[in-house]
Amino acid sequence: MRQVTALLLVSLLALPALAEDLVLVNGTIIDGTGKARALASVRIRDDKVTDIGVFKPMPGEMVLDVKGMIVAPGFVDLQSLSPSAIGKDPAAASLIAQGVTTAVLGSDGTGPYSVEDFMLPFDEKPTALNIAMLVGHATVRRQIMGSDYKRAATADEISRMGELVADGMRQGAFGLASDFQQEPASFSTTEEVMALARVAAKFGGTFLMSVRDEKETITVARTTKVPVQVLNANKTAITEIDKARAQGVDIAADSYAFSQLLRDRTIALERAIQRMTGTPAGRAGLRERGILKKGMPADVVVFDPQSLAAGMKHVFVNGTMVVKDGQPTNARPGQALR
Repeated sequence: MRQVTALLLVSLLALPALAEDLVLVNGTIIDGTGKARALASVRIRDDKVTDIGVFKPMPGEMVLDVKGMIVAPGFVDLQSLSPSAIGKDPAAASLIAQGVTTAVLGSDGTGPYSVEDFMLPFDEKPTALNIAMLVGHATVRRQIMGSDYKRAATADEISRMGELVADGMRQGAFGLASDFQQEPASFSTTEEVMALARVAAKFGGTFLMSVRDEKETITVARTTKVPVQVLNANKTAITEIDKARAQGVDIAADSYAFSQLLRDRTIALERAIQRMTGTPAGRAGLRERGILKKGMPADVVVFDPQSLAAGMKHVFVNGTMVVKDGQPTNARPGQALR
């Protein structure tokens, strides 16, 4: 037994950044669904979670003892990164240090409609985290209307904008995004917004938006049947959104980040993790992210709940360690999702 223990310790000390066959032992699992935490081990093999539960590592397996630590799904960020930012900083060190393993790009409405052209370089030179794309309302409006955008679009212009949104969705975008408080989206009519929302809905996409009027936003969600995620809701908007949700409208304003968790100690950790993982993944249509489950990609965070300010102890993206002992490893295992 002592020899086995010694071997496990040697394995831990020798743990490389690119660990693709590993068992996390003695951790406390919070799986992203809101379910109560449980003591368990997690096996990561290649890029997947292959086992979660009470089991012993097999001979020869690399072992990482995470006693006293929380093991959770990697966090899903809906609004921190713009499409231009990830190209400038593919290491995304500040985000992965906070446990973000998937970033949805373009919530500000600047995402491209030519999604494949944007994503292809990241297939060849990956980022540290996974990225997913939203077609930008601002982008398609400028493309169709040019500099003459400070007016209502014509029916023909709206139709052509819809064609660009459809192209982006066919190429793997997860939805549409608009910031109605910024030009050129601020000049759009409700009719234009609803027409584009219907296109996104046709392809199973989500509509992320910064609202200008909560009644308009709720009307768009109710009428077009597109799932709407509101990014800047105030208390009044949240009250109206909650009423609409009670009536069966698919709209939400539930967003949460690690920085909020540092300040807010009143929320249960299971609920906080869910709001950073399973909930945003579900809203964005990321079916294989946001939950710690057998068979899912191994996007995993490990942290000490007693010292949250220290950030993440370890972070895995697709089974590869991108943060080890609190430090980035410079690994780039992220996938351009579509």
